Amino acid sequence: MYISNLFIKNFRSFKESTIEFSKGKNVIVGKNNCGKSNIVKALDILVGEKFPTYVAVTDNDFYCHEEPDPETGEIREVLEENIFLEATLEGRDINRELVSSIIKNVAFSQIDGASSIYTRDEVEVKINYDLLQNLDVIAENPVVVENDKGHKVKWLKGNPLIDFIEQSDVIKIFYTKSLRNEDAIGYGIILRNTGCFWISHYVPKKLRDALITSTVINSLRSPKEDLRVVSYTWFGKLISKIWNDNKNTELIKGEGSFIELIVGHSEKIKVQVDKLFYDNSEEIRKVISQAIAHQKVSFKLYNDNPSDIYKGVQIFINDGIDRAITEKGTGIQSAVIIALFSLYCNKFHLTSSLLITEEPEVFLHPQARRIISAELDNYLSNKTQRQLIVSTHSTEFLKGVDPTNIIRVFKSSESNCSQISQITRKDNIELTQEIKRFLWSNNTEIFFSDMAILVEGGENYLLPSVIDKLKNTKQYLDYKNISIARVNGKGNFLGYIKMLSAFKIKWIMVGDLDCYRDVLHKILNWLALQDLVGELEKIKTLVNDSNIDGKALKERIKGVQYNFDAQQLLAVFEKFNNSTIEKNDGELKSVINYMQERYVKYDLKQLILSKVGFGRFTSFQAQLQSKNIHIWSNGDLEQYYAKLAKALKGSKDMVALQLSYIIAENGSKLEDYLTDIDEWKLIAEKI
Repeated sequence: MYISNLFIKNFRSFKESTIEFSKGKNVIVGKNNCGKSNIVKALDILVGEKFPTYVAVTDNDFYCHEEPDPETGEIREVLEENIFLEATLEGRDINRELVSSIIKNVAFSQIDGASSIYTRDEVEVKINYDLLQNLDVIAENPVVVENDKGHKVKWLKGNPLIDFIEQSDVIKIFYTKSLRNEDAIGYGIILRNTGCFWISHYVPKKLRDALITSTVINSLRSPKEDLRVVSYTWFGKLISKIWNDNKNTELIKGEGSFIELIVGHSEKIKVQVDKLFYDNSEEIRKVISQAIAHQKVSFKLYNDNPSDIYKGVQIFINDGIDRAITEKGTGIQSAVIIALFSLYCNKFHLTSSLLITEEPEVFLHPQARRIISAELDNYLSNKTQRQLIVSTHSTEFLKGVDPTNIIRVFKSSESNCSQISQITRKDNIELTQEIKRFLWSNNTEIFFSDMAILVEGGENYLLPSVIDKLKNTKQYLDYKNISIARVNGKGNFLGYIKMLSAFKIKWIMVGDLDCYRDVLHKILNWLALQDLVGELEKIKTLVNDSNIDGKALKERIKGVQYNFDAQQLLAVFEKFNNSTIEKNDGELKSVINYMQERYVKYDLKQLILSKVGFGRFTSFQAQLQSKNIHIWSNGDLEQYYAKLAKALKGSKDMVALQLSYIIAENGSKLEDYLTDIDEWKLIAEKI
C-alpha cells in the first residue's frame, strides 16, 4: 500500500492541514523553519519503525498559539488539548504471510457512522477524542453498534482478517494523544467495509508492517541508529534474513558450513584474546569474586554465541582507506543506507514500501547530490509498488518530478502556523511536457520562492540588475525570496500562472505587446476578470477591423502561383539551392530592395494608439498592472534599449546579459542604457 493522504491536527507548527501524496516520488519543499520536518515526524509516528506507543511525545509536540489573557489582557501561549494524525492508505497489496503469522485475534468494533469519529464545521474538523483515545474500552462507547447476536466486538485473524482488510474500500491509520491525560492515547485502524465503519481496539506491529513497510532517513544521518542490528528494524531483519538463509550453506565442500567455520574460528580467536588479557584481568577477577559468585571473566572481540554472531556485523567501506561506515562522510552514509533499504525491499519485502528521507542534500557537494538523487530513483525503479517522500531545499531532487507531486510548505503571514499548498487531484491544471521539461531544467527554484516574476526572454538576465539599481541595493530579489522564471514562449504564461496560483506563490507577468493577440485573453478569462476581457475584445476589434481583410487575404493565397513577389523569391531560392548565386547578384539585390520598400513590419503600439487612443490604451495598461500583468507598451524588451545598449553586439540574450553586468556596476546610470524608466519602476513597485 501507499499513503495517499495525511491529515495533521494540532501537531507542532500545524493547526490543521491535509496533504495529498501519490505513488512514486513526492517532494516537500519550503523555506527553513516552515514545518517540513514536522510532516516527516508525523509520518514517522504513524508508520515509522518505532511503534507509536513507544514514541516520546512531549508538550513541545502540541500546536501552540498566542492569545490575550481574558483577565490581564497580556499575550500568552496556549497549547491545544489534543494531537490527531491520520494517514489514508491506498492499494491492497498487504503482506499476507506476515498477517498469517499474527497469533492473537485482532479486535474490531463497528461505529454507527463516520460522523461519530469526526465532523467538519465551517472552521475545522472536530475529532471524537473520547472515542479514539480510549480504545481499550471502546465497546462501552454508545456509538458502537451491536451485531445480531448482541456482540460489540469482532475478533479476526488469519484469512478472515486478510479478507476483511482487502475488501475494505477505506483504510486509515490514526494516532491521537491528550495533553492533560497521559493515559488518553490512541493508535488504531479505521476501516470502511461494505459501507460500515470499523475501528480496531489495538494494532499489532505485524499488522501495521503488513500494510506498509517504511524507514525514515533523517537530515542528520546516524548509521549507529539507522543500521542497528535489532529485531524490529528493517536493517536488523535484512541481516538476520541473510544470515539465517545462508549460515548452513557449505562454503567449501567437505569443510563445513558457514556457521561451523565461523564458530570454529571464533573459538580460536577467543583463546588467543583470553591469553592476551589474562594477566591484566587478575585484579578484576579478585574484585568480582568478592562481590558476586561467578565462574570466569573473559574478554571477547565480539559475541560468539552462534545465535548472536550476526548481530556484530558492521559495514566497512574502502575508499582508499578501509574504515567503518560511521567514519565516512554523510554522502556515502546516505547512499549506502538508501541502497540497503532498496535491497531489503527487493529481497524480502515484495509488497509496498515507503522511504522517507529528510534533506538528503545536507553536507553534500553537487555531484554527490546527483548520486543520492539517482539512488532514490533506483529505489523507485522496481516493479513493486513503492513510494518515496523527500523533504529538501535542493532543486536537484525536483528534476523529473511532476508538479502535481510537489508539496509546498509555508508559514502564514497572519499567524505562525504551517500551511500546505499543492496541485490537488481536483484541480484541473494541464501542464504540457514542454513546460515540465523547461521547469525541470531552468525553473525549479520557483517552488522555493515567495514570488515569481514570469518573463519571455532576456528580462531574466536584466531585471535583477535594474531592480537593484532602482531599489538602491544589492541582490534585492534574493533577499525578498523572489525568483525570475523564463517561460520559454508567451503561450506558456497561463500554465505557469495556474501552477503558481495552486501553490499559493505570488506572481508578476512581464510580457510583450503581442500578448494582446490571444494570450492575454486566455489569462484574463482564467482569472475571471470579465471587465478586462470585455475591454480587450473591444480594443482587438478596433485594431483588427482595419488591419486585415480576411476575404482578400484568402483570394491572395489562392492565386499565389501568379504572385510576382513569390515568383521572384522562388527564382532566388533556386539559385541558392543550385549554389549558383553570387554575393553581388543583381537579382538578389533587386528582390531585397523591393521587399524593403513593399513589406514593412508594422508598429503594433502605433496601430493600437491610432485606433484606440492614448488615454484608453494607458488606462487599460494600468488596469492590467493592478492585476500584476505588465505588458511592455512599446512592444518588447529591445524597444527599451538606449543608444549605448543598441551598440552592444550579440544575440538578444547575450546583449541582455552584457547589459545586466554593465548596469550592476557602480556609477552606471539606467538612463544611459534604457528608456522609459517609469515603466521599469512600475515593475519594481510591485515587488
